[in-house]
Amino acid sequence: MFYTYSKKDSIDIITKFPYKIGIVTFMVFPELLKSDEGAADKIKLLAEDPFFDLLEVAPMSNAEWIKLQDYLKGLNREIDFALGLQPEILVRKYNPSAVNEDERKKAEEVLVKWVDIACARDMCGVALCSGPIVPETQRGKAIESFIKTVSAMAEKASKCNIPIYIETFDVIWDKKRLLGNLEFAAKVIDEIKSSYPNVYLLWDLSHGPLLGEKPEDLKSYARYLGHIHIGCSKKVGEKLYDWHPGFYRPGAINDEHDVARLLRVLLDIGYRGAVSFEVKPEEGQLPMEVVYTAKSVLERAFQIVLEEW
Repeated sequence: MFYTYSKKDSIDIITKFPYKIGIVTFMVFPELLKSDEGAADKIKLLAEDPFFDLLEVAPMSNAEWIKLQDYLKGLNREIDFALGLQPEILVRKYNPSAVNEDERKKAEEVLVKWVDIACARDMCGVALCSGPIVPETQRGKAIESFIKTVSAMAEKASKCNIPIYIETFDVIWDKKRLLGNLEFAAKVIDEIKSSYPNVYLLWDLSHGPLLGEKPEDLKSYARYLGHIHIGCSKKVGEKLYDWHPGFYRPGAINDEHDVARLLRVLLDIGYRGAVSFEVKPEEGQLPMEVVYTAKSVLERAFQIVLEEW
């Protein structure tokens, strides 16, 4: 959490930021996308920072989890944890929307297992994305597969009151996932929500430019929205990439004014979830460099919102 200062019409304003603030730990330390080796020692650097209320972690072994929890006992403050299963899908290639049923079942087995572990670890949420885009002739089958997989995850998560967050990605530029724009994603989530109300949308500011979306588009989908990521997409030449560079890096598209626009929309729609940074160090950068820059961007963005009220 943080408080910020602003001034409006000669009135001094000191205000607490209205949302819990998280960070995607496996982007700050991208080596955790591939291995949990040393995860506890890395993540504790973020846990020590009272700015963060929520840490999004990739799957990790019991040994690393216990080591991290033992360390946290000495911090004397509460920290929420959420499980990000995107690495299982994007890196280890478990496809929750596979049209091949054997492949889909294998993905379901792995993802449901991790939901079960998230329940045991008393986490506050589990996030995932869809599998890769498929030819139009297979799209209906892929959607059916994804609904089946997420429903199995949501069934398990409902037993311990954990929400499932579905993150949308681009469809033409970089990751090229099945679930892209808000309208299409909402229709798919609607089908799942009819049986499992604990399934929500995760919208990422950095994916907005790749999808041709802006924060104001969220106003039509407020009831689906469960979590927010804040970061930057990157432009190299005429191409856009989902690389999550730090703010102000060469080619980074989003800035504090985009974050301010997002915050205004979240306030307007009565959003009550958390917002998490998703920023990744580039070559030659230290991990905490992108973290400190992101923190300053959020503080300035909130000041902009207060100044315009």
